[in-house]
Amino acid sequence: MEIVIDVPKKHPCQQQIFDSRKRFNVVSCGRRFGKTKFALLRARPVLCEGLPVAYFAPTYKMLTEFWRECVELYKPMITEMNKSEHQFRVLGGGSFSMWSLDSADTVRGRKYALALIDEAAMVTNLEDAWNAVIRPTLTDYEGEADFYSTPKGMGFFHTLYSRGEDDNFPDWAAFHFPTSSNPFIKQTEIDAAQQELPSDIFRQEYLAEFIQGEGAVCRNITANLTKDATTPDDHKGHTLIAGVDWGQVNDFTAISIVCEDCKREVELDRFNQIDWEFQRTRLLAAMDKWNVAFTLCEENSIGSPNLEALSRMTKRGVGGFQTTAQSKPPLIQSLALALEQEEFKWLDIPVATRELEAYEAKRNEMTNRIQYSAPQGFHDDTVIARCLAREAIEEKKRRAFTVGTFRF
Repeated sequence: MEIVIDVPKKHPCQQQIFDSRKRFNVVSCGRRFGKTKFALLRARPVLCEGLPVAYFAPTYKMLTEFWRECVELYKPMITEMNKSEHQFRVLGGGSFSMWSLDSADTVRGRKYALALIDEAAMVTNLEDAWNAVIRPTLTDYEGEADFYSTPKGMGFFHTLYSRGEDDNFPDWAAFHFPTSSNPFIKQTEIDAAQQELPSDIFRQEYLAEFIQGEGAVCRNITANLTKDATTPDDHKGHTLIAGVDWGQVNDFTAISIVCEDCKREVELDRFNQIDWEFQRTRLLAAMDKWNVAFTLCEENSIGSPNLEALSRMTKRGVGGFQTTAQSKPPLIQSLALALEQEEFKWLDIPVATRELEAYEAKRNEMTNRIQYSAPQGFHDDTVIARCLAREAIEEKKRRAFTVGTFRF
């Protein structure tokens, strides 16, 4: 017996996601892009292989809407169904289960070949739901996962999207599509929305842009970025300065090299899970390549022994910066002010730009002090490296600069 299913055709951008997907895929898209329809289609080949698929929605109401569409599409293939549990099985043994993430713990103990997380930015405690509940369900099958959502601030969905832009996460892919990518949405309707809605809301809901919240520290970022690459020969006779934030396993070591004369960043390197000796060698190679006159390194904990070793390995100027509750705010504020005043050009590297966009200020309720940090799940290594590079230049203006003996 031949089973016929009337499967909607993917529009070109949906097809692009399907063709370019990796194990974990994060799709930031505008309203009415067709993300839920794509989730329906994304499940089909996995179901046909006889494997289990799971769909996750932020709320029970959204789950029931997807359930109705899903049952309608796969009705000819369904062999058994549990309406109360929102689960069904198809010919060949594949199964489809649907869950509401307002009670994520109920999913524990399951195993899936594909997890589809819809409107991920709306999920309360998305980070916990992913790390503690959904990700472990993929272990048995070495399963895949897709996250679909219109952005909402700089939360964990933004963190996951950044992984897709980061070469250090080769299993992740990021896709960005505005509402206009859906050929079935009229441009006149999008234009009308742009006229009616506040700019930030339109940019978020229709252009699928991540909009910074009230606590964002760094603004006017785009105006300070450049894609133009330069070479050491372009900076002969100039003063090159570097800033270094150390990291090894969970955090990254970041190196920002800037030209004081050109007022621009010439190189930004970021890496982790490399032993300290190799990290120092990599830093020295960058310093020699650009003829760096002075390097300012974070000196806290792991930074101090690295700084001492580095001082013995080179005759170039090196110094340390102690990051404390008192010294960090001026460091961050100085970079934020430079961005507002467009004093410097920074390399347009997506992962570094995301770190700048996400960096935030929060008031400590106990001390009433403003604290600067990356949101939970985010890194700030390139932010700190850039701050230190700029701090070295500013300090040079404040005092005499003596290569090899300059210390903070």
